[in-house]
Amino acid sequence: METELNNNQGKSKNRSLWILRILLSIYGILYILIGWEDFLSINAPNSWNIEYSALKILFALFVIGYTISWKNVLVSGIIFILWFIGMCYENFFLCTSDCGAGIAMGIPLLIISIFFIVHGIRGKK
Repeated sequence: METELNNNQGKSKNRSLWILRILLSIYGILYILIGWEDFLSINAPNSWNIEYSALKILFALFVIGYTISWKNVLVSGIIFILWFIGMCYENFFLCTSDCGAGIAMGIPLLIISIFFIVHGIRGKK
């Protein structure tokens, strides 16, 4: 009876982790589609000013967090929290147009990162 209960808990944890990864993948696809021109424009006149450089760095941080999420959910959750803090900084201090959109679009990733951290902490116990 006890092994069956542990087996069901293991399946539930594994299922919730896959749901988080799928949600993160959907977010990543939308992030690329929406931010395509911001962080992939290399030859545009303003493509290397401080605002767009910060967006490119934040995108690289997202890719690093996404890659790590397949190995260590706790670390990737922390990376995504840092990404959100960086996005807030960029929107409050560096942004010159469409300010606030990055924060609004970053809230789903903030929620996913909190779930990653919770899942990572529960997995360590």
